[in-house]
Amino acid sequence: MQIHQLEYFLAVASERSFTHAADQVRVVQSAVSAGIKQLEEDLGMPLFERRNRDVRLTAAGEALLPLARQVIDDLRAAREAVDAVRGTVRGSVVLGTIMHMGKVDLTGVLSTLAADYPDVVVKLRQTIQGTRTSLEEVRAGTLDLALVSAGEPSLRGFEYVELYAEPMVFVCPGGHRLDGLAVVDPREAAAEPFVSFPEGWGNRTEFERALHALGLTRTIRTEVVSFTLAAELVQAGLGVAVLPVSATVDLPGVHVAPLAGLDLAWRIQLVWSPARPLSAAATVLVEAFCQRTGD
Repeated sequence: MQIHQLEYFLAVASERSFTHAADQVRVVQSAVSAGIKQLEEDLGMPLFERRNRDVRLTAAGEALLPLARQVIDDLRAAREAVDAVRGTVRGSVVLGTIMHMGKVDLTGVLSTLAADYPDVVVKLRQTIQGTRTSLEEVRAGTLDLALVSAGEPSLRGFEYVELYAEPMVFVCPGGHRLDGLAVVDPREAAAEPFVSFPEGWGNRTEFERALHALGLTRTIRTEVVSFTLAAELVQAGLGVAVLPVSATVDLPGVHVAPLAGLDLAWRIQLVWSPARPLSAAATVLVEAFCQRTGD
């Protein structure tokens, strides 16, 4: 059993694709396939089920997964111990990102990191499936860190720092029956068809949790993955929405108001799992986010 074989195994388990795994570890696909084949022969059991283009772990693969991660983590720790003697930080960090990041200056963070720690590589993984998926991947170890948008219940069991927050407000088209109200009753809002976001998105989860606490449900007419498109659909009269305040600035043809009794906020947090110690590279990336947020 070789270290590179375990790295290939983890990459395939993460990507569920030999092609994408090869891209991740920066070798040709045939090398990944050969490494996995040799590993399976050494262990005497198949590690993956290959069904057309879908690749899934077998029971043996599931058993190997946490142990392989531990081996790679231990190897990383050994390298970091030597690097610490040299006074350097190097390595890679897999960072999950979301579609909208508010005023979180990701470009600025990465620029600062590159200037201070040129040997740290950040691998960005953007999701359109939302916060719930990113949290699952952090817990599973597929992501080292992730930018998410979640309320306190969803973040239990994670370490995190909050980077940004702003209120969420009700938005309806001009001429709507709720147009002109300084504050909108959530019961009145819930009776309207909504333009909303996919299940698992943090802003949707927080709003629906607030409605559920009031014994309310709503009807979703259209799902989108863009604040801008959601606002445009509201402008066109295709429904109402709950959006961050920043998505409603200079938005003609709509009415914006808070929802009575609901303290709704769109939050951006940087999260990681307490079950796995942060690498030196991940630690300096967290510090770069905190430094940038504090500026």
